[in-house]
Amino acid sequence: MTFTNRGIARRLASVFLATMAFFSMQARAEPEKPAGWNGTAGFGPILFPKYSGGKGDRVWPVPLLSIDYNETFYVEIQRVGVYVLASDDKKIGLGLAAEPRFGYSQGDGARLAGMATRRDSLEGGITFDWDFDVVAFSLGYFNDVNHSSRGNSMRASIYKPLVKNERWDFGALLAFDRLGAKVADYFFGVPANEATSARSQFHAGAGTNTSLGISGTYNLDKRNAIIFGLIATQLGRYATASPIVETRKANMLYLGYGWRL
Repeated sequence: MTFTNRGIARRLASVFLATMAFFSMQARAEPEKPAGWNGTAGFGPILFPKYSGGKGDRVWPVPLLSIDYNETFYVEIQRVGVYVLASDDKKIGLGLAAEPRFGYSQGDGARLAGMATRRDSLEGGITFDWDFDVVAFSLGYFNDVNHSSRGNSMRASIYKPLVKNERWDFGALLAFDRLGAKVADYFFGVPANEATSARSQFHAGAGTNTSLGISGTYNLDKRNAIIFGLIATQLGRYATASPIVETRKANMLYLGYGWRL
């Protein structure tokens, strides 16, 4: 069974409208967030692989953000988005979002020698988020918008809050990243003109990466906090046979200082 972009959007919209109607009847009174910006904004180092499938790592100093404006526009570590439709209690939202997918150059690993640069891809699309209080669910369908891979992907995640008090606010994340055939082949494939005696030609089909991690903050006081996160990703079987893949594991770690808004 196949779905067009328009068909997926219609299905997400129909689910959103049905669940929003249900929650409008079930919504319970909760303290409202102050108007304006909320969350934690900070800065610190983030460690991640030089390329997906490579053993080498790199460290970048980056903004570490987990903020929203009136629960409508939001910025997270790896996503920027805006809700187009939302339930009154903000538990369900249908919106638009964008996430990066990082490429590589031949200097990022020994197995990439002589290969053409794979540009970073900015993927954008439609998202559906549903907060059940005990867990938060997110589903997104994305397309490459800067014409790098010219493919699409689907991302699903479940976030479980573990501890939330005056000091600690953190939870666990389980996520799935389904790469379409074009995206997988762009980043993991080896075309005939890049094949060598040590690197055979390879065509990557669609596949899924699985991630498990924790993220959150430790509040030093009412204004200052430590931001942290660790996400471990395992590449799917679609990438295992690629001659450029050195390891199926890819970890991301960040730690920084932040200010509570």
